[in-house]
Amino acid sequence: MPELPEVETVRRGLSDLIGKEILSVELNRADLRFPFPEDMDSIAGRKILNVDRRAKYLLIRLENDLTWLAHLGMTGRFGKTLEGKHDHVVIDFVDGTRLVYTDPRRFGIMDLIHGDDEHKLLNHLGPEPLGSEWNESLLHESIRGRNVSIKAALLDQKIVVGIGNIYASEILFRAGVSPKRLAKNISKKMAERIYNETQNVLLAAIEAGGSTLRDGQFKNTDGNLGYFPHEFAVYDREGENCTSVECSNLIRRVIQSGRSTFYCSHCQR
Repeated sequence: MPELPEVETVRRGLSDLIGKEILSVELNRADLRFPFPEDMDSIAGRKILNVDRRAKYLLIRLENDLTWLAHLGMTGRFGKTLEGKHDHVVIDFVDGTRLVYTDPRRFGIMDLIHGDDEHKLLNHLGPEPLGSEWNESLLHESIRGRNVSIKAALLDQKIVVGIGNIYASEILFRAGVSPKRLAKNISKKMAERIYNETQNVLLAAIEAGGSTLRDGQFKNTDGNLGYFPHEFAVYDREGENCTSVECSNLIRRVIQSGRSTFYCSHCQR
């Protein structure tokens, strides 16, 4: 599933649409994960004013106080040309350009937000990890007393948003914290390291255009792949040597809450 760096990469790609007027909307099926809103065609005739991101949601701001919300799900992507049978939404613009939403597994979401209405998918979300409202103190305070692993805590969208499975593994390795350590046992110094490495990892991943895994599903709006997997220290490296210079251990994989976690048992405590 695309995580914050991938969605931010897409957001930046979609910023080219700002100022363009939507000519028409073609829906090639009735739904994705949920049905399309009945008034989805109301985005036609409106200009795109801005493209924002909240957690893993794209928020395309349109004229007359309308916001087009999109979530990429597992395999969704926006492109500029038709690809085939999985092209579920086709947007044509007045200037002759096109935007196509393709989603083989159809786990994506699209909806419309009118005016200042709150949306049920957004109103429970915690702070942005790269925003000024989140810091090491808030992280430590939010996990105090939590009887779950620190890996699970980082995936909790009420604690901090957008950190998915890939980046949680990478962050905890670079912070030297075991993913199996209980959140309630994270010290202030550990929380500070986790916070700092969250900044480092997410910003580096965004700079690399996100992560395209072996399935090749994630692509940016120009069809390019994300190159952050070249910088993976632990994720998807089970049985390979630890990247720490003074460590001879092999990377391990465990299942936590149904998800694979990769770590070094020597470097992470």
